Amino acid sequence: MTTGISAADRARTVQVAVAKDSRPTDLVQPGHIFPLQAVDGGVLMRAGHTEAGCDLAAMAGCSPSSVICEIMKDDGTMARLPDLQLFAAEHGLKIGTIADLIEYRSRNESLVERMGSRELRTAHGDFTVHAFRDKPSQSVHLALVKGQWQADAEVPVRVHEPLSVLDALELQRSMHSWSLDNSLQYLHKQGQGVAVLLNCGESAAQLLAQFEGSARPSQAPERGRMDLRTYGIGAQILRLCGVHKMKLMGNPRRMPSMTGYGLEITGYIPKE
Repeated sequence: MTTGISAADRARTVQVAVAKDSRPTDLVQPGHIFPLQAVDGGVLMRAGHTEAGCDLAAMAGCSPSSVICEIMKDDGTMARLPDLQLFAAEHGLKIGTIADLIEYRSRNESLVERMGSRELRTAHGDFTVHAFRDKPSQSVHLALVKGQWQADAEVPVRVHEPLSVLDALELQRSMHSWSLDNSLQYLHKQGQGVAVLLNCGESAAQLLAQFEGSARPSQAPERGRMDLRTYGIGAQILRLCGVHKMKLMGNPRRMPSMTGYGLEITGYIPKE
């Protein structure tokens, strides 16, 4: 609960925060209200509450801005979905999930477009490679597809991110649970599957850090923990490749709102 500030003051603070010409210096930070910035592309890019609030406002024809808050239980902990369902029933409210919003937007738009396809011969066999461009960043990503499958088949999938030029040069890299060469080798052996190579715009500093870490594994830079809500581009690419059910090549992890993309994770494949 916000204390020490009137409703009028809170309203004025929100108006300043969402104004098109506002600057960080216009707000006292930290303050009673915390300004957040949604990523371009909304929930199709990042499955977050910030993006969901702005998407809903934009879809209603309003300024793409919103005020979000958490509902707390009597014991001071945050209410989860089962708690919110009870709260909504008690007060006659409707509930919409981020997955619902993703599903709606996915039926009407996409953040990725296929730029071209061709056959690609690799050291681990032949693949069909598709090039995709994402609209928010204009980055080009690749999807290497092996074989064909039925719509209800469980397809092995590897989403490789972040992608470095060193992934193509150095064997058995320890930067990922599955190296690029091991991933392609496994998919070729299975006879079907998809490897999505996400281009995250590797900077000179990032490449140098990975170069030095590869030369001295014991001093390799610690990888930042990936925000698992930012998988929207990879999910849309997988859907365009005909994937519905998939087994992810990697360690088990919580992947929220995947159902919004029409994707189902049926299991995980640990590194052999």
